[in-house]
Amino acid sequence: MMATASAPRLSAPTARLFGLAPAAEAALLLVLYTALTALLFRFWLPTLGTDLIGPPEDNLQDFWNTWYGAIAADPGHFLATRLLRFPEGTPLVYHSFAYPQVAAVALWARLTGASAEALVPAQNLTLLASFPLAAAGAYYVARHFTGSAFASLAAGFVFAFNPSHVEHVMHHAHVSQIEFIPYFVLAYLVALERRSAAFVCLAIALYALCALSCWYYLFYCAYFVVFHSLFIAVRERTWPAGWSLAVPVLTLAGVVALLSPLLVPMVRAALGSASVYQPGGDLYVADLAAYLAFPPFHALGDAARGIYARLGTNEWEGTVYVGVVNLLLVGWLAWSRRELDRRLLAYLLAVSVLFAVLASGDSLHILGHRTVPMPGAVLSRLPFFKNVRTPSRAMVFVYLFLGVAVSYALAQLGRRARGLPARAAVVAASVLLVADFAPAHPLPVTPRVCPAGLAVIRDDPERGFGVLDLPSGTPRGYLAGNVYMFEQTCHGRPIMQGNISRDIPVSLRDQLNVSDLPAQIAQLKAAHVKYVVINRAPMGIALRRRPGDADLDAYATLLPVVYDGPDLSVYRVQ
Repeated sequence: MMATASAPRLSAPTARLFGLAPAAEAALLLVLYTALTALLFRFWLPTLGTDLIGPPEDNLQDFWNTWYGAIAADPGHFLATRLLRFPEGTPLVYHSFAYPQVAAVALWARLTGASAEALVPAQNLTLLASFPLAAAGAYYVARHFTGSAFASLAAGFVFAFNPSHVEHVMHHAHVSQIEFIPYFVLAYLVALERRSAAFVCLAIALYALCALSCWYYLFYCAYFVVFHSLFIAVRERTWPAGWSLAVPVLTLAGVVALLSPLLVPMVRAALGSASVYQPGGDLYVADLAAYLAFPPFHALGDAARGIYARLGTNEWEGTVYVGVVNLLLVGWLAWSRRELDRRLLAYLLAVSVLFAVLASGDSLHILGHRTVPMPGAVLSRLPFFKNVRTPSRAMVFVYLFLGVAVSYALAQLGRRARGLPARAAVVAASVLLVADFAPAHPLPVTPRVCPAGLAVIRDDPERGFGVLDLPSGTPRGYLAGNVYMFEQTCHGRPIMQGNISRDIPVSLRDQLNVSDLPAQIAQLKAAHVKYVVINRAPMGIALRRRPGDADLDAYATLLPVVYDGPDLSVYRVQ
């Protein structure tokens, strides 16, 4: 065993795949996991250059984020823009940027001079890259714990290709950027074991990349650091001291200092008069029944549709399937005690249970029914912490350590395998493990097609004007806001709508006279809103006007039409 500050590990020496040198092993891992990515998501490959991954939903907002970072943003004022919520504009400090992903695409666009259309393949490839990169990281974490190189390949698959990750790749770029998490975990553990200041600095840098990918991960990584310190304290029956205390304190303090340019305005906004808090802590949760509910893209997904219909949340936040094969392997590991390091298994199960509890939210949900209160109810009442309003995303740490446990089980099976039948059983278990997570049905895409009528707005030589998109959409206009952000990447002009992760300022959108159309047009003229766009089922989405809004056909009686087509109509205000 290692020093007292370290996590439990097997005493077996760490071996590399085929005895390769570190660089060659890393290259082989990326090749293997990239090939697996191409195989499992072969449905997407033919249209990677033209269609956005996923159905038209938050992926439209993600593409706007990429377009904004690569083309439209003012570098000196990146976190504030008038492109959305025109004319007042809005801060973007709480917005859902996956900063490393956006920065990678922006760098590529800077080098190639890419247009908005050319950002599509870069957007898709950076999303898909999260699979091999995350898988390689989880492999190293599992190898660190188990010492078994070949068995650790399973951890990479379980973590990177888990159904929740697949769902979020189609909907939330920031949540899907999980690739830095295992590297942070590994660097943190090595910093403790080797008493290395260099690895502390590396852990802080990787932690910051996790948080910049998705700021929920700022909290999840902190919970892991606290958990690890408490687990070791309980195991050793002594409070952390010396290096075992310095590492977690320096890691947490270091990442706060490093991210302070973002965290300070976030905290300031949270303490201000405008509320940045939204509900969700008892809605977007990991339902107990969903752990065994096959995801929609699974070969047996149709059998679980009734379960998803009862969860009371959306599909991508409610998908937390952990895998029947994975549970059978971990169950066998817990039951089989020969040559078993119980401390390692206890550690893996404890961290998995902790994050499963956090993923449950404010109360334990069973088939959509709220039952007993959970610790998340306390977090949902703490200032700033209650911004983490989508608890099911904490499953990312469950999948990481579940993958390590599965690798441990396969390593034990491999060591005990005697003869061809036993070895065939190990191979069969590995194949079934992959099949249990693999998508069996084609996954949706969104064609990146700009409506022809938007060319009128794009080609207008005037500058500084805004656009009002209608209908507003119901109930809160969220999907409509995503659609209009996508359309903005076609014409590049400021729009009055658009979604940001937290509504902080009040803008003309919130004060528009929706019932008196002449009065509304006067407001638009005063604000220099030059065009009104009436959309007709964009991307096949039936957007509806809000109750009380003016009749959309009435705009034709008061404003001159500059484009009228089957997709939309464009009216000029001034």
